[in-house]
Amino acid sequence: MNQHSCLDLIETLIQQNRDGALLVDDHGRIFTHNTALAELLAQPADTRFDSALRMGSVNLQRLLVRAAIAAGEHDAVGRPTPRALDFRAKLDSGRLPLPVRITSVPLTLPEGDRRLRLVTVRPDPRLDSASRDATGFETGSPLESADGHCRMRLDLARRAVASGIRVLLLGETGTGKTVLARALHRSGPRAAHALVEIHCSSLPDTVLESELFGHARGAFPGASAERHGRLDDADGGTLLLDEIGGMRPSLQQALHRVLADGRFERMGENRVRQIDMQVISTFSHERGRPIATGTFGDGLYHRLAGLCIALPPLRERPADLDAAIERWSRHTRLELNGAARNFLHQYDWPGNFRELGNLLVTLGLLAEAGAPIEEDIVRDALRGCGLANAPTDTAGPPPRAEAAPAPFTAAEKHEREALRQALAAHNGNRSQAARSLGMDRTTLWRKLHRLRLIPERTPD
Repeated sequence: MNQHSCLDLIETLIQQNRDGALLVDDHGRIFTHNTALAELLAQPADTRFDSALRMGSVNLQRLLVRAAIAAGEHDAVGRPTPRALDFRAKLDSGRLPLPVRITSVPLTLPEGDRRLRLVTVRPDPRLDSASRDATGFETGSPLESADGHCRMRLDLARRAVASGIRVLLLGETGTGKTVLARALHRSGPRAAHALVEIHCSSLPDTVLESELFGHARGAFPGASAERHGRLDDADGGTLLLDEIGGMRPSLQQALHRVLADGRFERMGENRVRQIDMQVISTFSHERGRPIATGTFGDGLYHRLAGLCIALPPLRERPADLDAAIERWSRHTRLELNGAARNFLHQYDWPGNFRELGNLLVTLGLLAEAGAPIEEDIVRDALRGCGLANAPTDTAGPPPRAEAAPAPFTAAEKHEREALRQALAAHNGNRSQAARSLGMDRTTLWRKLHRLRLIPERTPD
């Protein structure tokens, strides 16, 4: 069969395919696409892609380039890679974001050196459910941003993970560092292997060491059996060190050795083990303060930060604020009026995206069906959340409470959140929460009091 006959056969098969499909060459020229693809993208049947692989508001070229980078390719101009690509994405088809699975397969034709790719696009309900947060509305992809500067940083982080470079994610509380780290693993070359998360600031020191390295039988009182550590589980995959600044110095030194040559020993064991893993770390810093490298042991910062990515806070990403509100509006069919939107743009967002998510949930409860949400409702929602810095005047700074207690450090904030989650998981039962955290009940009570989670009184 000659090349032309082969192309005719491929075109016939594409037109008969129930999934959306198109055939493209290495110069971005499209030979054909089927009507199923136009229907999937809510376009008229006679709509054609332009030379940049755009149909309406959908840009397949950009998606394919990013998928090639995530697969380990370094050609960022969109020329075909010899690899097959299989990834999930969301397309802006002019209606609700459309979750799809895209495959891109290289084709070799006889009697010619022309390189072609068959691209297939099909709906993906799994991504649709996975992309909703606990509030039920679309959260958007952590790897996407409407802010140009942030988008460049996300692309750089994606390329670093694809190349095996360790990544340290910095940012204020609530900027989505952990969510981004998970997305980077899912989009990277180790996605088929485990993502192992260690919350460095929420576990007691002895528990953290055993969790990380594992232990031999009899390594310490109560160690009645051998235990595999999280490093064993991360072999071949990705280790996520969440809030690395909360790890004590002796453990940092042990981790430094692992990062240096991939070798470690379990507690109470002399056997040296070898692992291969990607490492992504997160570190929270307070607003307006640069990261203090003294928080890390000698050399550990440079072991972790092959690439250091600082995520901008929400107050510096107005386009992302608008995008989040639009997704929420599409899901809830609720609208904010102009004054309410302006108010949110002037608000300081100390809790960043986490605070925004909580606020939108509250607004959904306070809003009246069919009526736009006004500025006063937004103010009431913020005050109802107990936010002392909710502004009372859109033109002025937020009020400050008199004799306010000292602000929590980054480590205290994350310890406080871990305690709240443990209590919530056990319906407020402090004894059960203490056991889950590896501490006694009195220690838990002291921490709750110090972190202002309970009023001052004696343990009951």
